[in-house]
Amino acid sequence: MIDRKTIAVLGGGSGGHAMAADLAMKGYEVRIWEHPDFKDAFASTLERQSVHLIDAWNVHHIVKVVRATLDIREAMAGAGFLMITAPAEAAVKFFDRALPLLQDGQTVVKWSGNFSALLFARRMKEAGLRKDVILAEAHTLPWGCRLAAPGTVQIMVWVTRLLLATFPVSRLESVIGDIALMYPVVPAENVLATSLNNLNPTVHPVGTVMNAGWIDTAGKEFFFYRDGNTLSISRGIRAVYKEVAALAKAVGVTMAEYPEEDFWKKSAIMSTHTRAAFDKEGMVAKISGPSSVRSRYITEDLPQGLVPMANLARQFGVPTPVIDAVIALGSVINQTDYLKEGLSLEDLGLAGLSLKELIRFLQEG
Repeated sequence: MIDRKTIAVLGGGSGGHAMAADLAMKGYEVRIWEHPDFKDAFASTLERQSVHLIDAWNVHHIVKVVRATLDIREAMAGAGFLMITAPAEAAVKFFDRALPLLQDGQTVVKWSGNFSALLFARRMKEAGLRKDVILAEAHTLPWGCRLAAPGTVQIMVWVTRLLLATFPVSRLESVIGDIALMYPVVPAENVLATSLNNLNPTVHPVGTVMNAGWIDTAGKEFFFYRDGNTLSISRGIRAVYKEVAALAKAVGVTMAEYPEEDFWKKSAIMSTHTRAAFDKEGMVAKISGPSSVRSRYITEDLPQGLVPMANLARQFGVPTPVIDAVIALGSVINQTDYLKEGLSLEDLGLAGLSLKELIRFLQEG
């Protein structure tokens, strides 16, 4: 029996801890699961069966959850919503673990979308799994947050408007009302709109590549927004954004709008649609990292973000010279062929589709 007030949060990082605590405080029955590979980092939460949340006003909350567990069966059984908060590079690993346990009536939501719904649908098809499961994604997490200590998460800013889409589009109406009771979601045209509007691939890789020398030198003392975002970096971010926006226009989806002056802030456009208790720019500036060029700012946002964008752009004749350069330089820096390792259009079920076929596929599945 599926209970839509029961939530399984899959992922024990900062986003997972924040979501588990937040939804538990809103009255949901929350279970949080972490992959056994990361059990040491999750040990405090397992022991306490609670999350220490420091909210945006710096108020501390000890929030009990129904269950913190390494047993995914225990987490998923009967849950109406499966909230996958794992980074994109681990999301498939998490989904594959959940896949054979999926139940009719469940909704899987990936926070944030990196072409995740399309990828999950492909994995279900390849596994021959026929379940009445809704696949959804939001364009970002509901907050900017970091783990301050094991089992302790701090929220710096919160997002005021979240794009939500399902694959196929026809399933959105049946879930958006329930999710809107949790977070300020609004419908996106389709899952390409949510994935293209995820700002991490737009902002992080170009800024990391252009700051590679400083990151190598500063290590744990590097702060992307406070220290790394200068006028030169912001010009790179704006150039990538313009190429993503051109791709979005070519495939018929809408990009969130950003005032021109926001590109020249220390937080760039990452804080435009967020709020903070006070000093939003200062709170974003406190977000530390990356401490290495092998951080998720490249290892996730290139292969799961910019690479599928570049592949899709080529299919529809949209030039992306800056994105291509960032992928090439990131590959050189980390001695990894991200074009080869990244998501292909075959992975997403989009290869060879015309625009008309693409729109129909996103609408109908």
